Amino acid sequence: MAGINFFEHFQGIAFGLMDGIVTLLGILIGVSEATGNAKIVIVSGLIGGIANSFGNAIGFYTSESAERGMQLRFYEKKKKRDGTEYLHTHSDIIQSALLSFFSSLLALFIPTLPFFLVDKIGNAMVLCVVLSISLLFFLGYYIGSIYRWNAWKSGIRYVLIGLIGAAVGFLAGDALKHLILGA
Repeated sequence: MAGINFFEHFQGIAFGLMDGIVTLLGILIGVSEATGNAKIVIVSGLIGGIANSFGNAIGFYTSESAERGMQLRFYEKKKKRDGTEYLHTHSDIIQSALLSFFSSLLALFIPTLPFFLVDKIGNAMVLCVVLSISLLFFLGYYIGSIYRWNAWKSGIRYVLIGLIGAAVGFLAGDALKHLILGA
């Protein structure tokens, strides 16, 4: 993938990182709460993260392709060529989708790491949340600074989204622990 302009394809990278971290955080915290077993958490996280990476890439590709098709149709109806140079090419869309895939894959390693390294599942959960929201803060801060928004507010917004994802995962894990596992 030599010659890829990462700034040009940042949308795919940001999408992959954000979705990857939030989804994986929910999975890891939910499975931790449901099972209390680090090995099951690791396996579930890795499988979920890999499947999510593929889903993100396909979803991103489909969304961008649909947008491109609508834009081309708009210009055809107007019988204009002005502005079409700003449309993403098919190659651009594929590159962004691949970056979304690899960003999502990258996002699964750091939150999963505590479950490999920390003996107590509760401590691993806390460390997982801390690492994940730290990554989300930096992503939000960076995006905020690119778009000249308040970078701190943007970072905090991303942290809140991550915490909501963790809470949803925890609540789902707790409910399933009682409903399915009878604990």
